[in-house]
Amino acid sequence: MRSWLAALAVLPCAAAPAALSPPDAREIVRRSVDLDQYNWKKAREYTYLVREQQREGGKTTSKTFEVTNLYGREFRRLVARDDQPLPAPAAAKEQQRYDKAVAARAGIPEEKRARQAAQAEAAREKDRAFAREIPDAYHFQLLGEDKVDGHDSWIVSATPRPDFQPKDSRAKALPKLRGKIWIEKNDYEWVKVEGEVVSPFKWGLFIASLNPGTNLRFVQTMVNDEIWMPKTMTIRLDARLLFKKFDGEYENSFSNYRKFQTESKVVSSSEASSAPSN
Repeated sequence: MRSWLAALAVLPCAAAPAALSPPDAREIVRRSVDLDQYNWKKAREYTYLVREQQREGGKTTSKTFEVTNLYGREFRRLVARDDQPLPAPAAAKEQQRYDKAVAARAGIPEEKRARQAAQAEAAREKDRAFAREIPDAYHFQLLGEDKVDGHDSWIVSATPRPDFQPKDSRAKALPKLRGKIWIEKNDYEWVKVEGEVVSPFKWGLFIASLNPGTNLRFVQTMVNDEIWMPKTMTIRLDARLLFKKFDGEYENSFSNYRKFQTESKVVSSSEASSAPSN
């Protein structure tokens, strides 16, 4: 998921008549939120691997999926468990499930496909409505600059505003979080986010209560010099579901980004086992 240094000032050179003002942190964030549509559209052209790891009670388990966008809808097929390729029968079953999905979705009438695309776009716009509230939900401060994976970035702190009035119901969670954002200077992409829960709030389908001390970290990477895609998402969880306490770490690692081809098959054993295991 997300004493401070003074805002960075640019010193004038000998020929400059006056100092340049540092960029406004809130405007940096606002612009970054407004420019995310391009990435979302390009992402649908890619397939990739995601390794989902859980550490709970001293035990670590993982599953690796190949994720593909089939005719506008995401499809996930399991390719490995605990970094071991699926046995041949299980892999064949996953391939059959994939082939069946390709055939079914390819046969959808154009009119129905257009409706589904419109529904997906509406859902996306709803997500954007939530994101557009971020610039109003926090006090932002420019902490300085950093280089992340070779990209020059601003570091911006985000502290909840006590007077924030959310419009979207999901935005009610924003004042419960604080953190720092690394925003790439050229593309205004969030290359890294570190967040901390500062006040308990309900989250997820099962209404789990996230407690203070829960930490979230999100990192992106540039793919093919054209698009920013997730690299890792980590949550160190302190939560309670009804009367049961959850304490563990969950990390998704993304790899093997490539342009999608409908005829692609389940990735090879070497590809599956080479997924990141941070």
